[in-house]
Amino acid sequence: MQMLTNILRKICRKAVLFFRKLSRTAAPLLRRFSQTVARLLQQLSAKSVQLLRRFLRTCYRLGAPTCIFCGCVVLFVFTALILLITVPRAREAQAAANSSTTLPPVVTDAKSDIISIDPDADKEPSVVPDNPVEAVVTPDPVLSVTPEPTPVIQYEKGDEDPVIAEIQERLMDLGYMAADEPTEYFGPATQTAVELFQRQHELQKDGIVGNITYNLLMSSDAKPYVMFEGAEGKDIEAFQRSLYELGYLERNKITGYYGTDTIAAVQAFQKRNNLAQDGKAGELTIAAINSDSARPSAEREKEIEEEKKKAAEEAAKKTVAARIETFIDAAEDQLGKPYILGDSGPDSYDCSGLVYYCLRKASVYTRRLNAAGFSETSSWEKITSISSLKRGDLIFFKSDSSDRVSHVGIYLGGNTMIDASASEGKVVKRSLGSWSRRNFVCGRRPIF
Repeated sequence: MQMLTNILRKICRKAVLFFRKLSRTAAPLLRRFSQTVARLLQQLSAKSVQLLRRFLRTCYRLGAPTCIFCGCVVLFVFTALILLITVPRAREAQAAANSSTTLPPVVTDAKSDIISIDPDADKEPSVVPDNPVEAVVTPDPVLSVTPEPTPVIQYEKGDEDPVIAEIQERLMDLGYMAADEPTEYFGPATQTAVELFQRQHELQKDGIVGNITYNLLMSSDAKPYVMFEGAEGKDIEAFQRSLYELGYLERNKITGYYGTDTIAAVQAFQKRNNLAQDGKAGELTIAAINSDSARPSAEREKEIEEEKKKAAEEAAKKTVAARIETFIDAAEDQLGKPYILGDSGPDSYDCSGLVYYCLRKASVYTRRLNAAGFSETSSWEKITSISSLKRGDLIFFKSDSSDRVSHVGIYLGGNTMIDASASEGKVVKRSLGSWSRRNFVCGRRPIF
């Protein structure tokens, strides 16, 4: 009997302690509730113990084991009911306590186990300023975050950097620079290509790759190379020479400026070659002018036929092998001369300009075409494999990201060639490396 009494007393005591602890952390409303429950449990424990004692004594005197058993069952049920009521509420109170941010002060009486609550604890303290009229509330300081500065990008002629190779490759893909193995050197050809890109996008034409030029060049908004009215540069001058060679523009009108005279010449060419007569040098018009099948003006057509006959007569004086060696000797004589877009010698060249100059030296008639134009000369035998190339053949390349032919060299045999290299900035002799083999398109065997 005494054991059961102790058990009941311990249960009630633990419940009281639990609610006391809960009162220290819970919100004010829940704390008042827990205090009330704790007091009730105290009173209940005292009365239940007295009643249980009387019940057990009676059962003992009667000598009724069944009654004792029933009493134990009643005690068990009583304890279970207390736990079922208190535990869920205690969990809810604990959750509310965890979400509470401010806790009012609790005043504990050292002489008593009962906790008293300050009724004014939940109220915010009133602050009376020294000067009620001019009271100013100082805001909490705000931390300012200084953004990281944008890195400054600037590449110009003479610089060396791995990023320059990426710039060159992008310029090649867009048609502003002849296809060639990219280097890390910012040379004259790269500068010219940058200027053309800036011209196309109405940027400051300084040939320097700053933040604005670089970001636009590497974006999807970058436009491919075209010529247009008002444009000015060496590329326009080369385009005008082609119009002059075909008989559509007078020599004194080769100015390097795409104005009214050039527009009229382009319209005349477009009419004779069954193209839309808009006077614009679009993709189709440029391809047609650089094609060996381009029709010259009626007056110029007769002159071209006479030039072909004269070249054939000169060629007949030498063997094919001799003419091929003349062709290669002319190319070797140009080694080291600078690369300049649109030039055809004798002081500077671009890749197709070097081929044109050397072929004419070998008495092979051809117009001044670009690399793509030479690659499509149907009268010349087409070579589809590098291993099938012979000395004196022309070899054509594309860039890594484009299928468009935009570079040409002269094959020497022994896995070497001579070409006006945009990346090297001069006429060079070099071996066919991994880039050349990867970007090889075809070869052409000129008729010597």
